[in-house]
Amino acid sequence: MLKQVLPRLQPGAHLHLRWRYYALDSLFSLAAIALITAILVPTNLYHTIPTVSLLYLLAVLLLAGKRGLYAASLATVLSLLTLDFFFFAPSYNLAVVQLADIVTLIVFMLAAILTSKLAAELRLRAEEAQQRESELRHLYEQAQELASLQERQHLARELHDSVSQVLYGISLGAHTAQEDLDTDPAQARSSLDYVIGLTEAGLAEMRALIFELRPESLATEGLVAALSKQVAVLRSRHRLQVDFCAEAEPELSLENKQNLYRIAQEALHNIVKHARASQVTLTLEQHTGALHLQIRDDGHGFNPEQPFPGHLGVLSMRERVKKMAGTLHIDSHPRQGTTIDIQLPVN
Repeated sequence: MLKQVLPRLQPGAHLHLRWRYYALDSLFSLAAIALITAILVPTNLYHTIPTVSLLYLLAVLLLAGKRGLYAASLATVLSLLTLDFFFFAPSYNLAVVQLADIVTLIVFMLAAILTSKLAAELRLRAEEAQQRESELRHLYEQAQELASLQERQHLARELHDSVSQVLYGISLGAHTAQEDLDTDPAQARSSLDYVIGLTEAGLAEMRALIFELRPESLATEGLVAALSKQVAVLRSRHRLQVDFCAEAEPELSLENKQNLYRIAQEALHNIVKHARASQVTLTLEQHTGALHLQIRDDGHGFNPEQPFPGHLGVLSMRERVKKMAGTLHIDSHPRQGTTIDIQLPVN
C-alpha cells in the first residue's frame, strides 16, 4: 500500500512518510518481541515450552501479514538475538554462531518473505476487487439513471400521443357542444357523447399508464385485471374489436405473471403497430398442469422464418417463455393473420 501512496506525494512528504512508516514498523517489531520475551523470561515458561520459538515465529508471521517485509525482517533479527541470549545454551550469552541460530534465522526469514509476499498479493487482489466493485456500482447507478430516463421519455411520448390528444378532443367537443346548445340541441348532444367517449378513453389510457409505472400492482390486482386494462386501451384508443376471455386468476408466481403480462403487452403492441388488424382475440385458460395464453388477430400476418417488423419483440417473448420453462408457437402467414400460442407449466 505504501508503494501506491508514495508516488503521488511531493519529495519532502515522500521522505517524511517513508521514515514515519519505518519508525512505526520498528516500534511494532520491538513491542511484539518484547511482549513475548517479557512473558516467557520472568515466568520461566521457556523451560516447559519446548517449541517456544514458535511464539516468535507467529509474531514474525503476524507482522509480515499486517506490516510487510521490513517489520517481519526486523522481528526475525530481534527474535534470533532473544532466543540466543535467553534460551539457547549457554544462556545470557550473545553469540550467534551456532547451527541452531543459523537454522532459526533461515526459517524465520523464509517465513517472513513468503508471508509478506502473500499478504501483499492478497491486499492487491482485495484492492482490485474493491475497485471493480466500485466500478460495477457506478455502472449500475448509470444503468438505473438511463432506465429511469427512458421510462420518463416513454411516459412523455405516451402522454403526448394519447392523453394530451384526448384532452384536446374533449376541449374541442365541449366548445362545439357549447356553441350548438341553443341553435342545434341534437348536434350538442352528439358532441357531448363524443366528449364522454373521449373521457372514457382517456381514463383507460391513464389506468394503463399508471399500471405500467407500478408493475407491482400485479401482486394485488392480478394478471387478469392487468390484461383487462390493456384490452380497454385497444378498444378505446385504437378502435379495435377485442374479445377477451379469461378464467380465474392463474396460479403463477409474481415473476411469471410479470413475464406473461410483458409478453401479452408486446404482442398487442405489435398488432397495433404492424398488423393493421381490426379484430383481436385474447384468451387465458388454465387446464390441469398447464396455462394457455393465445393472442390472435386478423391482420396482415408475416413469415416467421424471415426478418419482419417486430422481430426483436418476438425474440424477447421467446426469451421470457424459455425463462418460464414454457413453449411458444407462432402461426402466421401473409394476409392471413397471426396466432401466438403460449403454454406454461403450472404447479
